[in-house]
Amino acid sequence: MCTTPLSMILLGWEGAGGLGAANVGTYFYLGGLLLLLGGVGEWILGNTFPAVVFCQFGGFWFAYGATLVPGYGAYGAYSVDANNPAEGLKESAFFATFAFFLFAMALLCVVFFVASIRTNVLFFLIFLLLIPTFCCLAGSFFHLSHGNTGSAATLQKVGAGILLAVSFLAWYTFTSLILLSVDFPYVLPLGDLPNLVKGAKK
Repeated sequence: MCTTPLSMILLGWEGAGGLGAANVGTYFYLGGLLLLLGGVGEWILGNTFPAVVFCQFGGFWFAYGATLVPGYGAYGAYSVDANNPAEGLKESAFFATFAFFLFAMALLCVVFFVASIRTNVLFFLIFLLLIPTFCCLAGSFFHLSHGNTGSAATLQKVGAGILLAVSFLAWYTFTSLILLSVDFPYVLPLGDLPNLVKGAKK
């Protein structure tokens, strides 16, 4: 509910833009809050990997949403006009600083990608694609910080396109788990991979 619309917004479909600021409520509640609660639930069940993943991405959506809210001062701190926080969105320092956050997310996804080899094909593919997604988006902001708007736009669309593919994989995973939860007679396979790499205890 967050990744799909954000990817379409970053692609600029139907004139959408503004880094998806119109959906900031979605980022906080359908992204941040639900993922955080899901992470806590997985932690209670003893499922460490999904618990960490859900909580981390819940934190990501909270952080992204907060960046877009003027009251948090994320971009206002870079504004040369104290009476106009939005001017900070034009400053190269803001773009470069935010890019490092996205780059760190790419590094985190590398760790999740390696761990996902012991889970299933869908998780494996999702984290594999999230790495270039965050790298492209980070690169887009770095180019913006240097005034290379053309390259920035290209990288943004490439990253958004990969993110859209990630969202389709996430929808597939979600549908599979929902069908499984109601004992539906037909289940979408996730492609279990636990035996691909033997565990340390084995």
